[in-house]
Amino acid sequence: MVLDENIKATFWMEIHMQKQELKQGINDSIPIILGYLPLGFAFGVLANEVGMSIIQATMMSVLCFTGAGQYIAIGVMQAGGAVFTIILANVLVNLRYLLFSTSLVPYLKGRVPTAIGSLLSYGLTDETYAVAMNRYQNHAPTASYMAGLNLSSHVGWIASTLLGAILGSYIGNTDRLGLGFALPAMYICLLVFMIKRKSDVFVAVSSALFCLLIGYLVPTTMGNLSNIVIATIIAASLGVLISERD
Repeated sequence: MVLDENIKATFWMEIHMQKQELKQGINDSIPIILGYLPLGFAFGVLANEVGMSIIQATMMSVLCFTGAGQYIAIGVMQAGGAVFTIILANVLVNLRYLLFSTSLVPYLKGRVPTAIGSLLSYGLTDETYAVAMNRYQNHAPTASYMAGLNLSSHVGWIASTLLGAILGSYIGNTDRLGLGFALPAMYICLLVFMIKRKSDVFVAVSSALFCLLIGYLVPTTMGNLSNIVIATIIAASLGVLISERD
Protein backbone atom coordinates (compact mmCIF):
# COMPACT_ATOMS: atom_id res chain seq x y z
CA MET A 1 0.00 0.00 0.00
CA VAL A 2 2.80 2.38 0.87
CA LEU A 3 4.44 1.64 -2.49
CA ASP A 4 1.18 2.33 -4.33
CA GLU A 5 0.79 5.65 -2.52
CA ASN A 6 4.34 6.62 -3.46
CA ILE A 7 3.69 5.78 -7.09
CA LYS A 8 0.50 7.82 -7.09
CA ALA A 9 2.25 10.74 -5.42
CA THR A 10 5.06 10.61 -7.98
CA PHE A 11 2.54 10.41 -10.84
CA TRP A 12 0.56 13.44 -9.70
CA MET A 13 3.75 15.36 -9.00
CA GLU A 14 4.87 14.69 -12.58
CA ILE A 15 1.49 15.81 -13.92
CA HIS A 16 1.69 19.01 -11.89
CA MET A 17 5.22 19.70 -13.12
CA GLN A 18 4.19 19.20 -16.76
CA LYS A 19 1.25 21.55 -16.28
CA GLN A 20 3.60 24.18 -14.87
CA GLU A 21 5.96 23.71 -17.81
CA LEU A 22 3.05 24.07 -20.24
CA LYS A 23 1.88 27.25 -18.52
CA GLN A 24 5.41 28.64 -18.56
CA GLY A 25 5.70 27.95 -22.28
CA ILE A 26 2.42 29.73 -22.93
CA ASN A 27 3.46 32.69 -20.75
CA ASP A 28 6.80 32.96 -22.56
CA SER A 29 4.98 32.95 -25.90
CA ILE A 30 2.91 36.04 -25.07
CA PRO A 31 5.58 38.60 -26.15
CA ILE A 32 6.06 36.61 -29.36
CA ILE A 33 2.33 36.56 -30.05
CA LEU A 34 2.13 40.33 -29.46
CA GLY A 35 4.90 40.74 -32.03
CA TYR A 36 3.18 38.37 -34.45
CA LEU A 37 -0.18 40.15 -34.33
CA PRO A 38 0.74 43.13 -36.55
CA LEU A 39 2.94 40.97 -38.80
CA GLY A 40 0.36 38.25 -39.34
CA PHE A 41 -2.34 40.87 -39.75
CA ALA A 42 -0.29 42.67 -42.41
CA PHE A 43 0.37 39.38 -44.19
CA GLY A 44 -3.35 38.61 -44.25
CA VAL A 45 -4.04 42.05 -45.73
CA LEU A 46 -1.34 41.66 -48.39
CA ALA A 47 -2.50 38.14 -49.22
CA ASN A 48 -5.96 39.56 -49.78
CA GLU A 49 -4.51 42.21 -52.08
CA VAL A 50 -2.80 39.66 -54.35
CA GLY A 51 -6.02 37.70 -54.76
CA MET A 52 -5.76 34.99 -52.12
CA SER A 53 -8.96 33.96 -50.41
CA ILE A 54 -9.38 34.01 -46.64
CA ILE A 55 -9.02 30.23 -46.51
CA GLN A 56 -5.91 30.24 -48.73
CA ALA A 57 -4.16 32.94 -46.69
CA THR A 58 -5.01 31.24 -43.40
CA MET A 59 -3.97 27.77 -44.60
CA MET A 60 -0.67 29.21 -45.81
CA SER A 61 0.05 30.29 -42.23
CA VAL A 62 -1.01 26.85 -40.99
CA LEU A 63 1.12 24.86 -43.43
CA CYS A 64 4.00 27.27 -44.01
CA PHE A 65 4.90 28.78 -40.64
CA THR A 66 7.58 31.21 -41.77
CA GLY A 67 6.82 34.91 -41.83
CA ALA A 68 9.78 35.83 -44.02
CA GLY A 69 9.00 33.05 -46.48
CA GLN A 70 5.33 33.99 -46.66
CA TYR A 71 6.14 37.64 -47.30
CA ILE A 72 8.58 36.58 -50.02
CA ALA A 73 5.82 34.49 -51.61
CA ILE A 74 3.51 37.51 -51.63
CA GLY A 75 6.23 39.65 -53.22
CA VAL A 76 6.89 37.11 -55.96
CA MET A 77 3.15 36.78 -56.61
CA GLN A 78 2.84 40.57 -56.93
CA ALA A 79 5.69 40.55 -59.45
CA GLY A 80 4.05 37.75 -61.43
CA GLY A 81 6.83 35.27 -60.62
CA ALA A 82 6.67 31.50 -60.99
CA VAL A 83 5.85 29.01 -58.24
CA PHE A 84 9.37 27.55 -58.59
CA THR A 85 10.82 30.97 -57.70
CA ILE A 86 8.73 31.07 -54.53
CA ILE A 87 9.85 27.58 -53.52
CA LEU A 88 13.55 28.27 -54.21
CA ALA A 89 13.46 31.58 -52.35
CA ASN A 90 11.82 29.93 -49.34
CA VAL A 91 14.37 27.12 -49.27
CA LEU A 92 17.25 29.60 -49.29
CA VAL A 93 15.88 32.05 -46.76
CA ASN A 94 14.86 29.28 -44.35
CA LEU A 95 18.14 27.37 -44.41
CA ARG A 96 18.96 29.09 -41.14
CA TYR A 97 16.58 26.73 -39.37
CA LEU A 98 19.03 23.91 -40.03
CA LEU A 99 21.48 25.82 -37.84
CA PHE A 100 18.85 26.56 -35.22
CA SER A 101 17.61 22.99 -34.93
CA THR A 102 21.15 21.59 -34.86
CA SER A 103 22.11 23.85 -31.97
CA LEU A 104 19.06 22.67 -30.02
CA VAL A 105 19.98 18.97 -30.24
CA PRO A 106 22.44 18.97 -27.28
CA TYR A 107 19.72 20.44 -25.06
CA LEU A 108 16.87 18.17 -26.19
CA LYS A 109 18.79 14.90 -26.52
CA GLY A 110 17.88 12.50 -23.75
CA ARG A 111 15.30 14.88 -22.28
CA VAL A 112 12.63 15.15 -24.97
CA PRO A 113 11.59 12.06 -27.00
CA THR A 114 12.84 12.36 -30.58
CA ALA A 115 9.44 11.87 -32.20
CA ILE A 116 7.74 14.46 -29.98
CA GLY A 117 10.63 16.90 -30.31
CA SER A 118 10.58 16.58 -34.10
CA LEU A 119 6.83 17.20 -34.21
CA LEU A 120 6.96 20.22 -31.92
CA SER A 121 9.95 21.63 -33.81
CA TYR A 122 7.55 22.46 -36.64
CA GLY A 123 6.87 25.57 -34.57
CA LEU A 124 10.53 26.58 -34.52
CA THR A 125 10.97 30.20 -35.59
CA ASP A 126 13.56 32.90 -34.95
CA GLU A 127 11.52 34.14 -32.00
CA THR A 128 10.66 30.81 -30.36
CA TYR A 129 14.28 29.73 -30.81
CA ALA A 130 15.59 32.82 -29.03
CA VAL A 131 13.13 32.46 -26.14
CA ALA A 132 13.75 28.70 -25.80
CA MET A 133 17.53 29.05 -25.84
CA ASN A 134 17.33 31.75 -23.19
CA ARG A 135 15.33 29.41 -20.93
CA TYR A 136 17.46 26.33 -21.63
CA GLN A 137 20.49 28.10 -20.18
CA ASN A 138 19.03 27.58 -16.70
CA HIS A 139 16.20 25.05 -17.11
CA ALA A 140 16.05 21.59 -18.64
CA PRO A 141 13.84 21.46 -21.75
CA THR A 142 10.58 19.54 -21.64
CA ALA A 143 8.02 18.55 -24.27
CA SER A 144 5.34 20.44 -22.34
CA TYR A 145 7.31 23.69 -22.42
CA MET A 146 8.00 23.28 -26.15
CA ALA A 147 4.31 22.63 -26.77
CA GLY A 148 3.23 25.69 -24.82
CA LEU A 149 5.77 27.97 -26.49
CA ASN A 150 5.65 26.75 -30.10
CA LEU A 151 1.97 25.88 -30.44
CA SER A 152 0.77 29.10 -28.78
CA SER A 153 3.01 31.17 -31.04
CA HIS A 154 1.75 29.32 -34.11
CA VAL A 155 -1.89 29.80 -33.10
CA GLY A 156 -1.20 33.51 -32.62
CA TRP A 157 0.27 33.75 -36.12
CA ILE A 158 -2.67 31.89 -37.66
CA ALA A 159 -5.25 33.99 -35.81
CA SER A 160 -3.62 37.28 -36.82
CA THR A 161 -3.43 36.13 -40.45
CA LEU A 162 -7.11 35.20 -40.41
CA LEU A 163 -8.03 38.60 -38.97
CA GLY A 164 -5.95 40.41 -41.58
CA ALA A 165 -7.41 38.38 -44.42
CA ILE A 166 -10.96 39.11 -43.24
CA LEU A 167 -10.38 42.84 -42.80
CA GLY A 168 -8.02 43.18 -45.76
CA SER A 169 -10.64 44.51 -48.11
CA TYR A 170 -11.27 47.45 -45.75
CA ILE A 171 -7.62 48.55 -45.51
CA GLY A 172 -5.99 50.28 -48.44
CA ASN A 173 -2.40 50.97 -47.41
CA THR A 174 -0.70 49.02 -44.59
CA ASP A 175 2.37 51.31 -44.61
CA ARG A 176 0.45 54.10 -42.92
CA LEU A 177 -0.18 51.81 -39.94
CA GLY A 178 3.54 51.40 -39.33
CA LEU A 179 3.31 47.60 -39.32
CA GLY A 180 6.59 47.21 -41.18
CA PHE A 181 8.61 48.17 -38.09
CA ALA A 182 7.09 45.43 -35.93
CA LEU A 183 9.43 42.67 -37.14
CA PRO A 184 12.79 44.47 -36.65
CA ALA A 185 11.55 45.84 -33.32
CA MET A 186 10.75 42.34 -32.08
CA TYR A 187 14.13 41.02 -33.25
CA ILE A 188 15.91 43.84 -31.39
CA CYS A 189 14.04 43.00 -28.17
CA LEU A 190 14.89 39.31 -28.47
CA LEU A 191 18.53 40.15 -29.11
CA VAL A 192 18.69 42.31 -26.00
CA PHE A 193 17.29 39.44 -23.89
CA MET A 194 19.95 37.07 -25.26
CA ILE A 195 22.95 39.32 -24.63
CA LYS A 196 24.55 38.63 -21.25
CA ARG A 197 28.29 38.97 -21.88
CA LYS A 198 30.63 41.18 -23.88
CA SER A 199 31.32 38.25 -26.21
CA ASP A 200 27.58 38.12 -27.04
CA VAL A 201 27.73 41.76 -28.13
CA PHE A 202 30.77 41.00 -30.32
CA VAL A 203 29.04 38.05 -32.01
CA ALA A 204 25.82 40.04 -32.58
CA VAL A 205 27.64 43.02 -34.11
CA SER A 206 29.88 40.74 -36.19
CA SER A 207 26.93 38.84 -37.66
CA ALA A 208 25.20 42.12 -38.60
CA LEU A 209 28.36 43.48 -40.26
CA PHE A 210 28.99 40.25 -42.16
CA CYS A 211 25.39 40.22 -43.33
CA LEU A 212 25.63 43.79 -44.63
CA LEU A 213 29.03 43.14 -46.24
CA ILE A 214 27.88 40.02 -48.09
CA GLY A 215 24.71 41.78 -49.22
CA TYR A 216 26.86 44.64 -50.58
CA LEU A 217 29.40 42.41 -52.34
CA VAL A 218 26.75 40.11 -53.81
CA PRO A 219 23.92 42.51 -54.73
CA THR A 220 21.64 39.90 -56.26
CA THR A 221 18.50 38.13 -55.18
CA MET A 222 20.52 34.99 -54.43
CA GLY A 223 22.99 36.98 -52.36
CA ASN A 224 20.29 38.75 -50.37
CA LEU A 225 18.64 35.45 -49.51
CA SER A 226 21.82 33.59 -48.57
CA ASN A 227 23.75 36.33 -46.75
CA ILE A 228 21.81 35.72 -43.53
CA VAL A 229 22.81 32.04 -43.51
CA ILE A 230 26.47 32.72 -44.34
CA ALA A 231 26.73 35.52 -41.77
CA THR A 232 25.11 33.30 -39.15
CA ILE A 233 27.62 30.49 -39.78
CA ILE A 234 30.58 32.89 -39.52
CA ALA A 235 29.25 34.58 -36.38
CA ALA A 236 28.38 31.25 -34.75
CA SER A 237 31.90 30.00 -35.45
CA LEU A 238 33.32 33.12 -33.83
CA GLY A 239 31.04 32.56 -30.86
CA VAL A 240 32.31 29.01 -30.42
CA LEU A 241 35.95 30.14 -30.57
CA ILE A 242 35.34 32.88 -28.01
CA SER A 243 33.47 30.50 -25.68
CA GLU A 244 36.33 27.98 -25.82
CA ARG A 245 38.84 30.67 -24.87
CA ASP A 246 36.66 31.79 -21.98
